[in-house]
Amino acid sequence: MKNKRNKRGFRSLVLLLFLTIIMFGTSTYAWFTANRVVTINSLDVHVEASNGIQVSTDGASWKSVITNADIRTGYVGNANQVPATITAVSTDGRPNSSGRLNMYSSIVGNDAVTGDYNIKTILETDTAGTDGKYIAFDLFVRVDQTQTIYFTPDTDVTKIGAEDRGLKNAARVAFVNLGRGTSSTAAADLIALNAGTSSSVILWEPNADSHTPSVVTTVAPDMGITLTETGAGTGLYAPVAYRGISAAISDPENLKGIVNGTITEKSGTVYTTAVTPTIRTNEGRTGYTEFTELASGVTKYRVYMWLEGQDVDCENGATGSDISFKIQLSTTNEL
Repeated sequence: MKNKRNKRGFRSLVLLLFLTIIMFGTSTYAWFTANRVVTINSLDVHVEASNGIQVSTDGASWKSVITNADIRTGYVGNANQVPATITAVSTDGRPNSSGRLNMYSSIVGNDAVTGDYNIKTILETDTAGTDGKYIAFDLFVRVDQTQTIYFTPDTDVTKIGAEDRGLKNAARVAFVNLGRGTSSTAAADLIALNAGTSSSVILWEPNADSHTPSVVTTVAPDMGITLTETGAGTGLYAPVAYRGISAAISDPENLKGIVNGTITEKSGTVYTTAVTPTIRTNEGRTGYTEFTELASGVTKYRVYMWLEGQDVDCENGATGSDISFKIQLSTTNEL
């Protein structure tokens, strides 16, 4: 009898283990929990100006187009980072005293008791070169007179290659306005511009109405996120609210509770802050989008390009994709 009970107990344990594996297999989480290291190769960064706008990465050499190579060169002492690969990070979009965004990367693990995924976050530092988990660089924009600047229809974050796994839908771009000089301000003085915490931020969310079928049917419901279709059968959706990481999480927190929710440590520390993008554009748009009004002279921006870990589209099925960031600025909103 004892042996039979032991066998039944063993079978129960095996069944429990099997059910646990099934649960992990059918749940989908943000922050790429299926992989220890998730990378995106073939990054392409392209900034183009037209109709009287000039751009520069050193405040001295003015061009109509800058590329990865220009960004990596920058000026002496720059902190421009264009890594060969990027991974998910998160920010609340508020500049610090250095005029930079606090970007947090994640360490995803498992709770030994509940089996749930948990997350810790680490504050990253902008560095020069090809290291880092996101793109960051200084961009100088010059105009001859005060005027409204637009994103052209070619301004977009798009997939590279035939397969679209939805990674472009988790992309974000931020422009931190560090200050302004005149057209005759010396390059060294332009480089030194830093408005600190007073810097204004333009946060752009591209492809805001697009999600892959797996996000719609599995990921969003698993995360407790409601997607609202903009029209019956359109497959397009209203923007999804999210909360960016605003503090380092040293004591692992349940991953499911973070997306779209406030995470508060036992000590009372709040880890997340509601983020509202300044500009949202839809996938495949054809029109111009107002970017900002620029005063005559030179404006210095700190530009960030990243994958937002708190975005519902930043999920396991999106891994292994290549994307391209393209920004095209114009003083006219006509073709």
